[in-house]
Amino acid sequence: MSSAKDHATQRHKPRYPFTPSQHAEALHPVKAKGQVFIARKLPPAGKWTTDPDPYHPWELDMVLYGIAGDRDIYATMNRFEGRRKVLQQHVCELSAIFADLDFYDLPELAGRTPEAVFELVLERLRSAGMPEPSLAICSGQGLYVGWLHSPVGWKELPKWQDCQYRIWRIFKSLGADPRARDAARLLRLVGTTNSKNSGPVYALRDAGPRQSFEDLAASILRADLGEDEEQPGADLYDLRAQRATRREYKAPRLRTERSLWLARWVDLQTLRRLRYGDEQMKDFRDRLLFVAGVALSWITDPPEPKFFERELLGLAEEWGGWDEGRSRSKLQAVLERVRMVAGGQTVMWQGIEIDPRYRFRSNTIVEWLEITAAEQHQMFNLIGANEKRRRNTESKREKRRAAGSQPRPQYDEARKLSRQNDCATAHHLRKKFNLSTTEIGQIMGKSARTVRRLLE
Repeated sequence: MSSAKDHATQRHKPRYPFTPSQHAEALHPVKAKGQVFIARKLPPAGKWTTDPDPYHPWELDMVLYGIAGDRDIYATMNRFEGRRKVLQQHVCELSAIFADLDFYDLPELAGRTPEAVFELVLERLRSAGMPEPSLAICSGQGLYVGWLHSPVGWKELPKWQDCQYRIWRIFKSLGADPRARDAARLLRLVGTTNSKNSGPVYALRDAGPRQSFEDLAASILRADLGEDEEQPGADLYDLRAQRATRREYKAPRLRTERSLWLARWVDLQTLRRLRYGDEQMKDFRDRLLFVAGVALSWITDPPEPKFFERELLGLAEEWGGWDEGRSRSKLQAVLERVRMVAGGQTVMWQGIEIDPRYRFRSNTIVEWLEITAAEQHQMFNLIGANEKRRRNTESKREKRRAAGSQPRPQYDEARKLSRQNDCATAHHLRKKFNLSTTEIGQIMGKSARTVRRLLE
């Protein structure tokens, strides 16, 4: 058992990263895509403020230079498109899976040091059959751990969220914060100070290597939860994670509501770009924002009302130019359904209890938003019957090409040349050898009737 003196010595021994710039570089390599948000809590009220614009990874060293020791400085764990608000819907690259452990809120762990709790984390990971984290950071009061992985795009968000949920379940008994699971989360930077208790933020161990996202996700989703595996109240995400412990995890391919709405969300972004470019919408705002809000309600994890409300209000302001009052008025029904989910409520449909969030058929959305045939060419899911037939025909044509069939013009040209050759051969045999049509047919492997046509 390590003594308090040993813990103190370890606490003050520099570990990489030990400056804000080094921490940012470990999270966001200089050549990485996307941008990073930096946020601060300003005294005396501790009000949150985010820097006016996000920064490219190569700018972080200069931005964070000289802030060592400053209070309450945060950075996003993932990278975003160049927008003015840090919202999950703006994710450009996912690059880290993490868990924020507020162990000081638990009576049985309140007196432990971050180093001692981290030893419990490692024991839990070994028991679950999971790799050790790349980062272990004392946040001044609690601690957070993170697994750096190869960058992946927005399409991997469902699997990434499943991993976040699984990690939270593994560390729930160590005080894991259920709200700190979203892709837009900001966490404290090493080398700064926590104003709650003036505690320094420092690394508990040297940063480890970045791992393959596919390999990391597979190990997390196969992890053994132990006694917590069968805990009552497990939700849909946990059911999917439990199945993953019995077989290799595969990314959902439009087989769940969440992955279906993720595809629709991408289509809605495409539709907005086709119609309005980077400007705010001039029409269809009520309908398009309502459908987009429903999409966010399905793909936002956790479906926590406060977090979802921030995402929804940010969407309405950016896409439609709505203020908070109008957004709440127009989108109240979507917000209420998310509150029902958070409260564990269900609704009855055809005699069964289902999730209360709204559902729509793709055809309904296409008609509601009046998506044209030309626009549907750019869509993935929001397409009508005619576009489905066109894609089906194109798919069959591509399969025939792959099997060796020729395009129609080439086929017709080859057939024309073949007939010309057959005609020349038949005339040659008749003229030189004075053969009958039957005899010519036997030589050419054709019927007498076909030979008569060739001789016409």
